[in-house]
Amino acid sequence: MSTINEMWDDLTSSEQLVFKKCCRRLLKETFIVRDKDDDNRKLFFFVSKNEVLFSNYLNLMGFDIVVKDNGVVMLQNNDSDVVISKQKFSRFQSIILCCLWTLYMDKVQSGSLSKQITISFPELNAELEKFEFKGAFDIKRDIKTALQLFARYNLIFVNWNAPDNERVIVLYPSIQFALDESEFAAFVTVVRERMSNADSQNEDVVDESFDAEGEEE
Repeated sequence: MSTINEMWDDLTSSEQLVFKKCCRRLLKETFIVRDKDDDNRKLFFFVSKNEVLFSNYLNLMGFDIVVKDNGVVMLQNNDSDVVISKQKFSRFQSIILCCLWTLYMDKVQSGSLSKQITISFPELNAELEKFEFKGAFDIKRDIKTALQLFARYNLIFVNWNAPDNERVIVLYPSIQFALDESEFAAFVTVVRERMSNADSQNEDVVDESFDAEGEEE
């Protein structure tokens, strides 16, 4: 089996530069999304082609990569002895992320064949209304802050320069992996159950203990 040094020496000088760029991108943003743009597409296929080299190199730092069939490369922690900084989301950001995940999965399960899955701001607002915030947040400001944060980690994209009536949220497949799917599914199930009983029981449908986390640069 080839060593890291041997695999590295097999790369051309230009490929070595791409390797470094991929590592920096993963360490900063956690995800590389193939269908985001031409640059990410190039990086995705380079990582896919050299997956063993990336795994061996990143393992030295307590990381590994996972190459997903839907065009996502994900950096993940593989060493319980390594303490890795986490991006902690606020309660409201956690709820927005949950709503985006739910809308994404609804689109996928409805058979959407589009390479880019998009939702409108009215769709997101309609999903958020189910949580009955009752004035606890500055919705417009806090939504934008949350979406800008998620965009940093290649989970979504929003063209803020587009007119309000044309602006959409592009949902990348990486959003499925921002949290463990079982955590998302459990949270969504609890919320939906509470929503169905809210009218009769006057419950607050938000789980205060839910804490979303993602890799921080």
